[in-house]
Amino acid sequence: MVLMCRVCLEDKPIKPLPCCKKAVCEECLKVYLSSQVQLGQVEIKCPITECFEFLEETMVIYNLTHEDSIKYKYFLELGRIDSSTKPCPQCKHFTTFKKKGHIPTPSRSENKYKIQCPTCQFVWCFKCHSPWHEGVNCKEYKKGDKLLRHWASEIEHGQRNAQKCPKCKIHIQRTEGCDHMTCSQCNTNFCYRCGERYRQLRFFGDHTSNLSIFGCKYRYLPERPHLRRLVRGSVCAGKLFVAPLILVLGLALGAIAVVIGLFVFPIYCLCKKQRKRSRTDCCF
Repeated sequence: MVLMCRVCLEDKPIKPLPCCKKAVCEECLKVYLSSQVQLGQVEIKCPITECFEFLEETMVIYNLTHEDSIKYKYFLELGRIDSSTKPCPQCKHFTTFKKKGHIPTPSRSENKYKIQCPTCQFVWCFKCHSPWHEGVNCKEYKKGDKLLRHWASEIEHGQRNAQKCPKCKIHIQRTEGCDHMTCSQCNTNFCYRCGERYRQLRFFGDHTSNLSIFGCKYRYLPERPHLRRLVRGSVCAGKLFVAPLILVLGLALGAIAVVIGLFVFPIYCLCKKQRKRSRTDCCF
C-alpha cells in the first residue's frame, strides 16, 4: 500500500502503525526508535504526536539495529528487576543476592555482600553497588573515602573511571556505549560525561543539544563557561520571545480564515449563482 509518510512526507509502500493507523515509513520509524533508545526510553510512544499509545516491544525490537536492540533489552531488564538483583558495575552482568543466615560478627556480616562477577571477575559490593571496600563498611566508604573519589575521577582510555549518580550517589562505571546512563539503583537518567541529570523540553532541546539550556557543558564551549551560558541563555530568551509571536500569528491567520469562510465564501457563491442565472436568461 503506497501512502504518504507523516514524517518525511514522501509517498512510499507503508504498512500503517497498529495503534493509530497512521503512515510512517520504515526509515523514519527506525531513526525515531534509535533516538528514543539512546535517551534510555523503555516505554516508547508512537511517533505521531496526536497518538498517545505506546509501541509494542516486538515491533520496537524488530525495527532496531543489533546494537540498539541490545541496549533496549538491557533497559527493559533494568525496569523489571527488584532490589535483590543488580548489574555488575563494570560489565552489567545481573547478579541475584541470596540472603543467608544471620552472621553476628560485623566484619563477616559485611563480607556477605562481596560479589565477584562471573563474567568479568570484577569484585564489587552488592549493598552499595561500588567496588569492593575491604575493611571499610558501606556508610564510611560512601561518605568519605578519598580513594574512591580519586579512582572515579581519574581519566583512563579517554573517560572517567566512574561517575556518581546525581540522585542516589552510587558510582557507575561505563565500559562502552553513549554518555546517556540509567542508574541501576534508582533509574535516574544522567550524563556520564558531566554527571548531570537528563532534562528535556521539546521546544528548548535536551542534554544532547549544543545550544539548549539543558545541554551538556562539555558539548559546547567547555573551556569558556561564561560565554556558553550567555549564548544558551540568549537562545532560550529568543525562543521565549518568538513563541508568543508565532502563537499570535497563528491565531490571527485562523481568525482571518474564519472571516473569509463566514462572509467572503457565501458572497462568492451568491455571485456565482446570480451569474449562472443571468446566463440562463440570456439564452432564452
